[in-house]
Amino acid sequence: MAAAIPETAPFIWAAVTADPGLKNFPVPGTSVAMQMQRLVHGPFRSAAERGAIGRLPFLIVIDGLDECDDKDEVEDLIDSMLAFFKENPFIPLRIFITSRVEQHLQSRLNVPGVCLDNLVDHCSDDDITALLNVLFQDARRRNPVIHAYVREHGEWPTPSEKRKLVEHIGGSFIFASAVFKFIMGSDTSNNHPTTPMDRLPLTLKMNPGLDGLYAQVLARSERIPHFLDIISTIALLEAPLPTSGIAELLGISTHEVVNVLVNLQAIIQADSSHIRVITFAYTFAYSSANSSFVDGGRVCPFT
Repeated sequence: MAAAIPETAPFIWAAVTADPGLKNFPVPGTSVAMQMQRLVHGPFRSAAERGAIGRLPFLIVIDGLDECDDKDEVEDLIDSMLAFFKENPFIPLRIFITSRVEQHLQSRLNVPGVCLDNLVDHCSDDDITALLNVLFQDARRRNPVIHAYVREHGEWPTPSEKRKLVEHIGGSFIFASAVFKFIMGSDTSNNHPTTPMDRLPLTLKMNPGLDGLYAQVLARSERIPHFLDIISTIALLEAPLPTSGIAELLGISTHEVVNVLVNLQAIIQADSSHIRVITFAYTFAYSSANSSFVDGGRVCPFT
């Protein structure tokens, strides 16, 4: 922050001098919340109080907050940030957080003063097309195999191939990233063709890259009561059911269904306004993760 806002440098230096452990995290007696408070919030507020900060707000981006393993640490960080802005409502500072939907994050952030938004509600085929254009353009520049192919055969992917990819991706940036990594990967196991041009058609027939995401999220909740019954029911449904409908079908209470789904919001979201189970990133019932625990009607573990 000192590089972006030089006026904060003296205050950051004073904080580190008073507590050297702040720059050597993790050490006993320090935390991410403490670092944020002493090295960011405090110096910024001190500089602002002295008129060194302009009227336009500065923006701090915290990317992938859900990837932090220590949930307690993350919750403390969020609580610390919320307390800071409650005490300083007019300070010209904003925090932009990106994350998959996780219950421990949503429960903390679903408060006044925080604007929650779902990227799924704003993504379009045009956005996915723009992303793929950038990714493939960079790949053509870096990959000698693609470069040679384009010189000999012309544009790759063709407009038709790109259009099919966009339709297959279905508006999910996560799936788009997984598809691109699969196409560009050099893994020749499982008799996969060795060039991106050969792998591209395969992406239209499979769901590459998401099995790990599904397995990771599902494994965290597999010991919750009724978990396998609820998830296998969702996977086998031909049309979405309200959570109350799933509960009635299984002969359990609605709150028991919700108790399972709130831990799976990274891949399955229960829309509170419509109370319908919707899938995130890819149609769950048709994903290859489905077959990892539903095999001919038999529920199978996936860990």
